[in-house]
Amino acid sequence: MGKIDLHIHSHYSMDGEFSVLDLFKKAEEAGLSLAAIADHDNIEAARQVNTYRTYSNIKWIPAIECTCSYNDKELHVLGYGIDPYYIWFDDLYTRIKKAQRDVLKPRIDALNRMFDLNLTLSDFEIFYDKYVMSPKFIAKYILSNPNAINNKLLKPYISGSYQSPSNTLFIQHTMAFGRDAYVKCDLPSLNTIIEQIHLAGGLAVLSHPGNTVKEDALLLNELVHLGLDGIEAYSSYHSEFQNVFYVEYALRRKLLITCGSDFYGSSKRFIKMGNTHCPMSEEEVIEGFNRKGLNI
Repeated sequence: MGKIDLHIHSHYSMDGEFSVLDLFKKAEEAGLSLAAIADHDNIEAARQVNTYRTYSNIKWIPAIECTCSYNDKELHVLGYGIDPYYIWFDDLYTRIKKAQRDVLKPRIDALNRMFDLNLTLSDFEIFYDKYVMSPKFIAKYILSNPNAINNKLLKPYISGSYQSPSNTLFIQHTMAFGRDAYVKCDLPSLNTIIEQIHLAGGLAVLSHPGNTVKEDALLLNELVHLGLDGIEAYSSYHSEFQNVFYVEYALRRKLLITCGSDFYGSSKRFIKMGNTHCPMSEEEVIEGFNRKGLNI
């Protein structure tokens, strides 16, 4: 039975290491039989998958991972089976870049106060064209600075005093909702993302909920009522307890169950393509998509 991994990133995502064709090769080496490349707010990989997938022995699903906001909480929603030429996706990446850049200054001002740093906008300007100035990028910029290890407040995120991955912990402790460096960003609403994924002919699936929803059943109920089609119940980030929690929730609510590693390459060495802890077969996952009206 082949492995399934419906959450892979190409070099069109920040920190993504490989091209689409390189990922096709790696997916075969990893023994995948069903797979999806879902880049952050960037549709280009989905278009290439749509072009090349007939030449692969693996069944590939065109996908994207969209950044959005619900009640000031940042969420990621996977869109599966989308039309990669749906015009709305062309503008999404530009909108996300602008929204994150607009709040860069208050974010770094707050981080300067928290960690006794001297960050300025000029430090980031050279990256504007290539990268989104997201919390993820800011965390990487700060923690990868060779001088950061000498900052006693930053050192725990670098030397391993906190659990891995340190960038994620840094974001959760600083720029997440309710933290001192949190700044509200004009991201698309969850409602908008779900609506646009549906208009593009796809299904909307909540990405790695253990990192964002954290087993909050009441919050999950609210999200599902907005039109979510499924949950990434099996994730490389989830504990066994979390896998069981989200699978049972999805079964009760008749939601699509998916699985994904969130593979990037060497930037997240602890994540291996295909390691999703998913016991489902390719046929079971495809049947789940079919029941939701999407023929894979």
